[in-house]
Order: sequence, then structure tokens, then C-alpha cells
Amino acid sequence: MSARTRASLALQATTKLQAEAVLLLVKQATERVKGGGTSLLTSGLQNAGAQVHVEQEGPSRLALSIKSGKRIFELCTFAATVTNANGLSVLRVGGLDRYKTTQSRVLGFIPVGPKSIAGLDPYKRFLDEIASALRQRDPAAKVDIAEAGA
Repeated sequence: MSARTRASLALQATTKLQAEAVLLLVKQATERVKGGGTSLLTSGLQNAGAQVHVEQEGPSRLALSIKSGKRIFELCTFAATVTNANGLSVLRVGGLDRYKTTQSRVLGFIPVGPKSIAGLDPYKRFLDEIASALRQRDPAAKVDIAEAGA
């Protein structure tokens, strides 16, 4: 699976909550997702201390980024948008707009395999956190996290 395919991972949700409440849930989720993951071996050193940040805020859109600890390196950027359809709020978070990739090396050789996306582990946890918060506030919400074409 290519990095481009993995970068298309996004959350799509439909809920009866108002658009403002949905964006507030997304903002609150940024405070709860910190760090790269359970193991630096699997999530990568670049994700150590990673955190989701709100970069810009509008009435129906948030521009978000995941940056390394101390906000030194930008790992990836993405957006959260809310639209209204038939009296329901439609939330879309992601896919990644900009991202950095890394390729592992073994004794100077690049092994066969996909490149890893910096910030992907915290990004996935962020999407899961939003999905959980939406389902808690609106049990009838329809939430789907998938890659394009999946």
C-alpha cells in the first residue's frame, strides 16, 4: 500500500448535532491526542511528543496540523469541515494535505517496502478519538474511517 493511499485516510460522519458542536468536538479531541504511540519502534522517533494543533478556525472549517514535540517539525496537515445536508451535519476530517515520508535503511540499503508517513499514528488516534466522541454524544451518528478507494 502506497503512502499516497494511506494519506487518503479520512473520517466521514453524519450526525444530528449542530455544526458548531461538531467542530467543538474536533477541537476538544486535539487536546486528548498526544505522543506518537505506545512504542517508538513502531510509531517512529519523529512522532515522539507529536500533538495535534488547530492552525486556523472558521465557521465551518478547521485547519489542523500534527507537529513534533515543542512544535519544531510539522509532520502533516489536514482539515476538518462541516456542511449541512437535509438537516444533518456532515463532518469530514482528513485526508492528509501535506505530509513527510521516511524510508527505513538497513546497513545503508533501502529494503523493499512502503515508506512510512510521519505523524500517521497520532493522526489515526485522532480520527478514532473524534469517532468515539461523536458516538458518545450522538449514538445514532454514522461514522466511517476509510482510505479512498477502500
